[in-house]
Amino acid sequence: MGGPFHLVAVGSAVVDHIHRVTVLPKRDAGVAILDRRSGPGGVEANIAAAAARLGLRTGIICRLGADIGGAMVRADFEGRGIDASRVQTGGADETAYTMVFVDGQGDRIMMTGGRGVRGLTLDDADDAYICGARVCATSGYLPWPLLQRVARVCAGRDGPLLTFDLPGEFDDLEGRGFQREHLDALLPGIDLFLTSQESLRSYTGEAALDDGLNHLRAKGLRRAAISNGDRGFSLHEVDGDGWRTDHIPCFPVQVVDTTGAGDVLHAALVVAWLLGGQPAASAGRFAAAAAALSCQGWGTREALPTRYEAEGLAG
Repeated sequence: MGGPFHLVAVGSAVVDHIHRVTVLPKRDAGVAILDRRSGPGGVEANIAAAAARLGLRTGIICRLGADIGGAMVRADFEGRGIDASRVQTGGADETAYTMVFVDGQGDRIMMTGGRGVRGLTLDDADDAYICGARVCATSGYLPWPLLQRVARVCAGRDGPLLTFDLPGEFDDLEGRGFQREHLDALLPGIDLFLTSQESLRSYTGEAALDDGLNHLRAKGLRRAAISNGDRGFSLHEVDGDGWRTDHIPCFPVQVVDTTGAGDVLHAALVVAWLLGGQPAASAGRFAAAAAALSCQGWGTREALPTRYEAEGLAG
């Protein structure tokens, strides 16, 4: 296991259209847009960008359109030193987009459209590219046939570690073609599983976190990070017949926008926990610091921290 990359991300790259609003939209209620900006986003693209900023050699496999948005996203990769040699280019207006609405507390709602990752394909050259990394990062937004392929590559003799983000609830994911039985099949091969308590409940049907974690362990998972909003997150490693757990609080910062903070957390846990071999508690503090710092700017890339900055806040 090894090669030219610390991390290769496989999945989505989009253009985020971020709207600062008076309140988050509700049914039949008026909302004033105070400001708006556009910039690069997408779960896997965010992970790659955060990992590169934290000092990792990073590559990405995604699909962009032959349009202004696609050109902007590609330029962002290149400006950050992210290898874009396996980025696919589709037709005009094919770059996916996300409408993001952010209130004064930094809370947000998001809606994604466009073709984007749904048009992605993988071939033998992509398999070899993934094998050139120590870690492969992806999410439940990657179409199921491609997730199967990535999982097989990672499970091979020379395959990288696999990190996986369950990014939402199954009411949405099933509409995208990702089913609970698909995650059942993936879990034994996942080296780090990241999700929120709400998404975990959506998958397992268990209201209590401990019961949800036991469901994951029964399916073969051995390492997880579970977020709980502004209460922080917890890191879990299988220890005998149970879990060893560390609870990590959030760092207090002036929040501008929380968009992409979970993707920064993902990248930072790869840096400190998977590749750095730090104990869960110290790796978690580093990741919490990185995620907190990223919330101090608009969008997903404006305030990405360096490793030095994250270590400084983590102490």
